[in-house]
Amino acid sequence: MALGLLVSLAALLLTGCPRGTRRTLVPELPSSGDPAAKNRFVDARALFLRDGTGAAELEAIATEFPDDPIAPFAQLYAGMAHVKAREYAAAESVLREVLESEADERIVARATLYLGLTLSYRGERKQALPLLRRSEAAIDGDPERGEYLAALAESTAAQETLAALPIYDQWFRVATPIERAYVLERVEALVALSQDPAVLEAWDVIEDDQGPARAILGPRVAALREAAGKPEDARKVREQTGKLRAKLGLSAVASAASPVAGAPGTVGAILPLVGKQSRVGESAALGLALAAGAGDGRGSAIVEVRNADSAEQSVAAFDELVGLGAVAVVGPIGGAAVDATAARADQAQVALLSLASRPEERASGRYVFHLMHSAEARARALARRGFAAGLRKFAVLSPESGYGRAVSAAFVAEVSRLGGSLVSTHTYPADTKSFASVVKKVEGSWQAVFVPDQADMLELIAPALAAAGLVPRPAGEKKAQGGRPIVLLSTAEGLGDDFAVDAGRNAVGALLAPGFYADPLDPVAQRFVERFVHVHGRPPGAIDAYAYDAAQLVASSGGRSAAAVVERLPGLQLAGVTGAVAFDANHRRADDGVIYTVAPTDDGAGFAVRVLAD
Repeated sequence: MALGLLVSLAALLLTGCPRGTRRTLVPELPSSGDPAAKNRFVDARALFLRDGTGAAELEAIATEFPDDPIAPFAQLYAGMAHVKAREYAAAESVLREVLESEADERIVARATLYLGLTLSYRGERKQALPLLRRSEAAIDGDPERGEYLAALAESTAAQETLAALPIYDQWFRVATPIERAYVLERVEALVALSQDPAVLEAWDVIEDDQGPARAILGPRVAALREAAGKPEDARKVREQTGKLRAKLGLSAVASAASPVAGAPGTVGAILPLVGKQSRVGESAALGLALAAGAGDGRGSAIVEVRNADSAEQSVAAFDELVGLGAVAVVGPIGGAAVDATAARADQAQVALLSLASRPEERASGRYVFHLMHSAEARARALARRGFAAGLRKFAVLSPESGYGRAVSAAFVAEVSRLGGSLVSTHTYPADTKSFASVVKKVEGSWQAVFVPDQADMLELIAPALAAAGLVPRPAGEKKAQGGRPIVLLSTAEGLGDDFAVDAGRNAVGALLAPGFYADPLDPVAQRFVERFVHVHGRPPGAIDAYAYDAAQLVASSGGRSAAAVVERLPGLQLAGVTGAVAFDANHRRADDGVIYTVAPTDDGAGFAVRVLAD
């Protein structure tokens, strides 16, 4: 049962959904000034209107022609382009210059709007709110109105909670289907966390009988009026909201209309939703959103996310979440941020479930738990699985990169520890596109070759091996048409559906350890995969899955306090989508995670990646 969703993903959802071409409410271009500057601007603006890019050229125009009447136009569009690219620091800088200039009031109004959006996306909602409130007249069209209402609703909710409900109602009218699912969860969460007097006051103030606010307030208000000895009033409220709830696809009784007695506490999350790691942070946020019931109301945790892309911001976000009563915090992702926040977790005695990709290099302690399997850990797991299958002689074919060296070393060390032998090793430039000559250099009578690389590189390597007479087959097969059978092992980072289509016939029996793959037939992950595709429109990846497991782990602990979560996590085992989650003495993953293989489909018409049975 979903307890509600407190994930600030409005910017993520909006930027992920195409909204069509945007016009602009700005003055006509000046007739005076340098013709060259004007022509360059016209070309740069056309590029922005087509695909949202061109910030660098627009800033260059403003810099090279600072006194030309075209300069404020160029600055405005540069700021808009930076917002589109999620380059919020750069957007704020150039948009503030426009506000401080003597530009036409219509240009200033547009710059004010986009500065408000920028600050909202950065999580600086207190500063964003006054800018947004005075910018409505500058909105151009429904697509931009949706973006504006999302930012205004989130910024208002951060300051005045239920005062944001009418704005969510407005956003709902112009929202995409995914955004509507988010709005429903967000309103449920806000209502669930509000005190009874505020709920009653909001009910009396909100008049919109088509949006989600009254539909979600209704069951709570009815219960309060029933408790106050007003059964007839309660009946009328239920009658008013029943049809609306059905129309919106909500249950007869709200899943989060009131706090659930005895339910686990809020799970905090610290993720980089802007900056260089934003794509990783956004993926983790989508996994957490699903755990919280976004889109289908089938979540198991209340999740509240804070954006942070530095160690300092992560520590501040951790303090804020703990102050709000979070019983555990998921994240951060970056190494320095994880270490700094781990120290604060020890001080606060609140569990931190980090999403560091190389947890062996990160801080450990009583209050720090690392959810991710590093590539090195997955390489060691492949060595163990291969050894268990009877393989003793190995080769390594790896890219000339830090990743290739580190992951290969981990694999070789585990093979040596197990008593196996390394027969051959060869490296290749990381940008290699043809492997016909490369694979011929991996000589010797080895049984299996380990390739630590991306799945799309493995798509090139597997057919090259087969063409050279080294035919990937399951361990134990003695013969292979076209050559001798070998077993292919790989970390296969970013493994997706295209691998089986493009390389499946040349990778049969391969052992793959990408951390997670959306195998639709895996009985453990099937429900997660189906829900994720339904809600988010794409198969989940590894970071989505690890973040989802993190929230599930806290929920499974049943902890209603930070102390209870810390006490139960070390001994807890979870049948997670990334493996049978368990922690070792240093609170890193003790389980090997999930190993996948390539096999023919049941109908024999193709190949598929499947979970390898134990």
